Amino acid sequence: MAKDKKPNKAPGLFSQFGDQIRFLKGVDPKAVPVAVFVGIGAFVAISVLGVFISGGAFLGIAIWVILGIVTGYLSCLLTLTNRANKAIFTKYANEPGRISLTVGTLTRRVYKGTNQPVAVNAKSRDMVFRIVGPAGVVLLGEGAKNSTQQLLEDERRKVQRVASGVTVHTFFSAEDGHGVPLAILHKKVSKLKRTLTKAEIRAVQNRLAAMDSRGGLPIPKGIDPMKMRASKRVQ
Repeated sequence: MAKDKKPNKAPGLFSQFGDQIRFLKGVDPKAVPVAVFVGIGAFVAISVLGVFISGGAFLGIAIWVILGIVTGYLSCLLTLTNRANKAIFTKYANEPGRISLTVGTLTRRVYKGTNQPVAVNAKSRDMVFRIVGPAGVVLLGEGAKNSTQQLLEDERRKVQRVASGVTVHTFFSAEDGHGVPLAILHKKVSKLKRTLTKAEIRAVQNRLAAMDSRGGLPIPKGIDPMKMRASKRVQ
């Protein structure tokens, strides 16, 4: 009998490293040299510090050199991750469905939701996405400001009808200075004050799921959030 295949595992550090390098070569050519410089700098700094602290002892120097290698690698990886995240958000800043990147980033942590919008204006391509987390319900909108604000308000009323008393936050994302830029939208949401426990988050999510009878609304052609996501390390 054939052995069961092992379930797919999340990509490891080396896999992330390779993926980011391949992506960055096309969108941010300076990212790799900068990351290598940061990594080497961290390695040298830790190693030199180790020589002085260890007093020249071979074992002490060896330990600090190993620590320097690990620190240098992690510093390089972190630099690449930050540059990759910035490049991804910049690349898709004006694509329809771009907020799905923010949703994907937040729902890897404590928020619940999907990459599908809960409201769409097919003609103007206005969209509203919804997630539920420690801060309550968060509605994220993109498109023309006035019509998107109306969509956000309509969704806010629907949420409050089935989850009375739960805080509802609304955000409009835009790159023209009249909304929150995509690159910092996830940071704005992450800084919201916590008002719900894990049990309450599940309860609210279940109520909203029961309310949704419209089915999956397709994201217009543009960004495919399943093929390009921001890194889990985004802060």
